[in-house]
Amino acid sequence: MLAVGFEEDVELILENLPPKRQSMLFSATMPSWVKKLSRKYLDNPLNIDLVGNQDEKLAEGIKLYAISTTATSKRTILSDLITVYAKGGKTIVFTQTKRDADEVSLALTSIIASEALHGDISQHQRERTLNGFRQGKFTVLVATDVAARGLDIPNVDLIIHYELPNDPETFVHRSGRTGRAGKEGTAILMFTSSQRRTVRSLERDVGCKFEFVSPPVVEDVLESSAEQVVATLNGVHPESVEFFTPTAQRLIEEKGTDALAAALAQLSGFSRPPSSRSLINHEQGWVTLQLTRDSAFSRGFMSARSVMGFLSDVYPTAADEIGKIHIIADDRGAVFDLPEEIAKELLNKQIPPGNTISKITKLPALQDDGPSSDNYGRFSSRDRFSRGGGSRFSRGGARGGARGGGSMDRRGFRSSRSWGSDDEDGFSSSRGGRSFRSGNNRGSRFSTSSDDDWLIGGSRSSRSSSRDSRSFGGACFNCGKSGHRASECPN
Repeated sequence: MLAVGFEEDVELILENLPPKRQSMLFSATMPSWVKKLSRKYLDNPLNIDLVGNQDEKLAEGIKLYAISTTATSKRTILSDLITVYAKGGKTIVFTQTKRDADEVSLALTSIIASEALHGDISQHQRERTLNGFRQGKFTVLVATDVAARGLDIPNVDLIIHYELPNDPETFVHRSGRTGRAGKEGTAILMFTSSQRRTVRSLERDVGCKFEFVSPPVVEDVLESSAEQVVATLNGVHPESVEFFTPTAQRLIEEKGTDALAAALAQLSGFSRPPSSRSLINHEQGWVTLQLTRDSAFSRGFMSARSVMGFLSDVYPTAADEIGKIHIIADDRGAVFDLPEEIAKELLNKQIPPGNTISKITKLPALQDDGPSSDNYGRFSSRDRFSRGGGSRFSRGGARGGARGGGSMDRRGFRSSRSWGSDDEDGFSSSRGGRSFRSGNNRGSRFSTSSDDDWLIGGSRSSRSSSRDSRSFGGACFNCGKSGHRASECPN
């Protein structure tokens, strides 16, 4: 708090304290600027280090998960993460900007009770918001890093890093809001494919290990929602139960257990069946299928071209409507997206011997699980995070970086904008246009460059067949217009 603008207030308080007193400064991390502050405000301070040289900088009870998302699917996935991992408990979602905090909170409100907390909120409203969160009047707090500094909120079950933090210290402070006083907690880091190496660097610098998981599937959300509804039923007053007992008995006689199931569905917010969701880019209305081939029947390695050819023979409609294709790491299979109804039709088709098509609930290891990152090197070895404080993170670096968009602070970390809002090539992150057709092969709508086959997003992606060509026939991921990529978008 001293580093982000409260120093004058603290000095005013200290001036009015008795000269003879004991003063203590607590900090989850001990960089050089904290040591400097301790020398300024404390008299011959005794350093008590409860961490020492341990590699792990977080409490033992915190489970760490990392989930790869796309910019367009983040908010949809966010509500599912809260439902499945918080299980009705308190959640703090950390954003980089005040605008994001407002927008994310507003988007969640229609599903889960939430409030925003940032620097533009008045002190009176801030206190009301925090008291409401502590008392359980709402369960999700969407906050910026600065606004959440110094908060002591007990029993926080889940922390979600909606955007990557600016530096390792911020990650430690964020995650440390849960798992306090020996209790267990969960912290989830959301990242895009271009940030994967940055996540690995964060693991090294903090001394932690993420479990990389897929976003919750529809079945997970339904199951968790039902469990939470059942838990709330225990809080219904017995006299209220007696009032509804005759109606309940009549419904059971008429419909049996279906009556109770319908009540659970309504209370869970699923009066209508939820639509399926892609495991690859998390878009609703799509299903992810896996094609595997027995080694005895396979000839050569699997490629996007072979998947398209296979589908053209089995069910041409599926080949026309296919979404993204990714090759499994062992080269003997592939995963791909199809619209929900077409996927159902394909699963009912007769499949040639030696091949298997199945609906999956979790992605296998893919060949493109480790793409390069423009952000690699942000946690360089010389700036590596340690409690010894060999590096410096100043107020000027934090604020200047966040506002400047592409500036570097004194430690070499980029601004928050460059961490969380990297433009992704429209070809690799959206289904783009459908104008590109390769030759006369009706089943292949992508480039004939075999090296890129596994990257192609099926019929809705496009790329020039020449590596040196700069032409782009798909739609921009940013503005939706054709003729340029998102990284070249004038908007």
